[in-house]
Amino acid sequence: MDDSHQPDDATTWASLSRGEKALAAFGMTGLILGIITAVTAAVLLGLLAVTAASLHLVEADGIGTLFWGLALFLPCNALAALFIYPMRMGLRLTSLAPRTKKATEAALSVATTFLAVLFTAYFTPGLRVHHPWLPALLAALLAVLASLGIRKMERRTSKRARGRLP
Repeated sequence: MDDSHQPDDATTWASLSRGEKALAAFGMTGLILGIITAVTAAVLLGLLAVTAASLHLVEADGIGTLFWGLALFLPCNALAALFIYPMRMGLRLTSLAPRTKKATEAALSVATTFLAVLFTAYFTPGLRVHHPWLPALLAALLAVLASLGIRKMERRTSKRARGRLP
């Protein structure tokens, strides 16, 4: 590998050697698999937290049912987003105040999570849920708490990067 490249060089894909291309492809594959693993672990952890918190409301045939729920969560989330999408587009076309739009967008995000969990509970084989709106509400609140925690951590890191925090 040539170390003579400067950071401001315009290196193109065509100018890379075969080994550099293979290394870049290997690195991107690892990055993508790492991201998929992290997202899967976060969703599974949330699924297990909701299941544990609503222990008497959720009955599963076995641990395989939880993995079915994990596998079906993404398609169910897409279905829920499809139902919420017209409201999001209508919101973007309105002339509401930016703060109101942001709050409404957050409420629509919570509604999407709520619907996704309802659909997942309905379509997952071997899963029986009594009062399915309670685990769905719990999952939506868990997503809100996670979002708030991530936003707080982002603010701290941006302040630290600007030199305001030690």
